[in-house]
Amino acid sequence: MLPKRRASRPRRVLVGTLLGALAGAIAPASVYAANQIAPQPEPSVTAAAASEAKPAEQPEPSEPANAQTPKPEPAPSFRAAVRAMVEQEVRKTGLPADIADAVVHVESNYDPSVIGGVGEIGLMQIRPSTAAMLGFKGSLDELAKPEVNIHYGVIYLSKAWRLANGDLCRALMKYRAGHGEEIMTPLSVNYCRRARSHLAALGSPFATAGASEPVIVPASTPSPAPNSPKLALNSPKDVYARYKQGTAAASRAFWVAREARVRAINAQLEARWRRVASR
Repeated sequence: MLPKRRASRPRRVLVGTLLGALAGAIAPASVYAANQIAPQPEPSVTAAAASEAKPAEQPEPSEPANAQTPKPEPAPSFRAAVRAMVEQEVRKTGLPADIADAVVHVESNYDPSVIGGVGEIGLMQIRPSTAAMLGFKGSLDELAKPEVNIHYGVIYLSKAWRLANGDLCRALMKYRAGHGEEIMTPLSVNYCRRARSHLAALGSPFATAGASEPVIVPASTPSPAPNSPKLALNSPKDVYARYKQGTAAASRAFWVAREARVRAINAQLEARWRRVASR
């Protein structure tokens, strides 16, 4: 039994020595690993650094600035300056200043920077092609200047006023749609209503002068009713069957017949719209 006890003592010493050596090896390794692990930043700092490192993305297109916020009313001093320019220009044409003032209000609300959907420019929304037709040879920036824009706008409006024989709604129709326009569309009717509202705010007599509601003429003119009397000379063929073509008498007869035909058609349309309105 004694030899066995002596043999166990060296084994215990050997095991202890091995455990001590193992512990000594682990401790420096843990310290080394701890030194190699960098402290982690806060999540917010990491996110911020990542966002800075990424390239900036293209922002989504936003709505126009005036889509939600209406434009402020023009300053009274600027409106007064516009009115003075209008009055100076209309002296050369005979156009009432109130009519031109109403057009400025409807077209741009006194904002000279407005550009229309088809390229109209400035206070009176003049197209560059129209201004060029009237003799303008400058740049678009020059056409946007209030005094230049009003000059050419008044020239064009005054001719529309003469062609319409002083009829407010017809003059405005010819201004917005062209001097050759003869069809009163819903857009032209609304344009005239807005102009009249502004004229009424000015206290202008033109707000009520000839203030019968304009008749909307359809694009296709209906033929006369079967029971309506046939016009005597309602076509060039009828005129030239009675008068020699190219003579003064034939020319007068042609235009008399044309005006009579237009009056008859307008009367029929007005009667039809009155019947519709009375329903």
